[in-house]
Amino acid sequence: MKKGQTPPPSSPHSTDSRYIEEVAESYRLRDLRQSPPLTAELRRVFDYLRQQADDQLADQSQPVSETSPSLLGTKELVGKFLAAKRGSISEASLASYGYALFPFAKYCPILPLKPEPIEAYLARYESKQTAHDIHAKLGLFYRFLHERCGLPNVIELIARPRVKRQRKSGLTLEAAKALLEACRTDRESGLIHLYLGHGLRREEALRLNIGHISDGQMFVTGKTANEPMPLLPETGEVLLRLAGGRKPGEPIFLSQWGKRLSHQMANAAVKTIMTRAGINRPGVNCHTLRHTFATLMTEYGLDEISCRRLMRHADSSMTERYVHLDLTTLSRKLGQYSPLRLANSPGVNWSKTSISSNSLQHDPAQLLPRLLDQLEALGETAKQLKQALGSNGHQAAAVAEVKEYLEHQASK
Repeated sequence: MKKGQTPPPSSPHSTDSRYIEEVAESYRLRDLRQSPPLTAELRRVFDYLRQQADDQLADQSQPVSETSPSLLGTKELVGKFLAAKRGSISEASLASYGYALFPFAKYCPILPLKPEPIEAYLARYESKQTAHDIHAKLGLFYRFLHERCGLPNVIELIARPRVKRQRKSGLTLEAAKALLEACRTDRESGLIHLYLGHGLRREEALRLNIGHISDGQMFVTGKTANEPMPLLPETGEVLLRLAGGRKPGEPIFLSQWGKRLSHQMANAAVKTIMTRAGINRPGVNCHTLRHTFATLMTEYGLDEISCRRLMRHADSSMTERYVHLDLTTLSRKLGQYSPLRLANSPGVNWSKTSISSNSLQHDPAQLLPRLLDQLEALGETAKQLKQALGSNGHQAAAVAEVKEYLEHQASK
């Protein structure tokens, strides 16, 4: 500050009378006619003060009451919603809810109970996809308020912005093989192995620490659950080379600065490998490899229940509530159907199998092994049935014994 220059006001965020006097006094000592920027700054300061005063009057006219949730500020209700969600969803999902709901709370300080303010807020977004996603999160927010506080769920009165969804598809087996061959470093191989060969989400692979890797399995920190999952031996060897004897708490994937690899760097690495492999299709990314993982395994014979279990989907069917696949079974199925094994098995005829009416008419016996594999997930009784049927179904005595057991169970 130059000699003789008046110091600036002490607190630009205060709205008391003393601060207003300080502002007036500081600018009274200057020649405003010769300093137009100072005039503009003074106008900006007083506009800010006027806005603050108007906000205070609005708050006084609508007092906050704990017994009346409809009069609570939107920001406070968003905080209650996120606090209730914490622990049931991942921190990344919790952050995404905050990014969508706190700007809405700033736009609507008092919770709207009519659709018009919400429609006006959504109309501010030029991107239909963004408006669609915010509408979905507002729906969860208002549903929570309806269930907890009895407030009307006004989102039900607002049509969700329509977007044209592009059907996502994975890579072919030939493209998957080219992708594996295009890897030049252990870090590149490790990323492709986990995304393509194990179906991990982008964040799940980047969260892996050295201590999460053990013989034949890895501990995955997922979206809704943290659990051990099977690990192919060839992938384990790559990850152990990346570990390089470092401490168990350190991340497996490091950046060039020695920090945990970021999402942006992982995306860039995968896109570089895809370009090197000649895969220039628009829209391909880390999640494309997760789609490829599920698509190829299903096309080449893996049953739906095992696929869902390996994908770790939270939204499961009713069947999964009664079916429990242990880690040994998952390891065997992963070793049989992972795209890593499919792509690295030259000379093997991996003919796609699907149950259709045409194949059923031609040779029903060809479908028996596939059907029995799917029945295996249904429990010990189905395993006994598979063993009794054998390859051609000749063990009639064993079949009769299993049939009698099933009839006895059904009569209870």
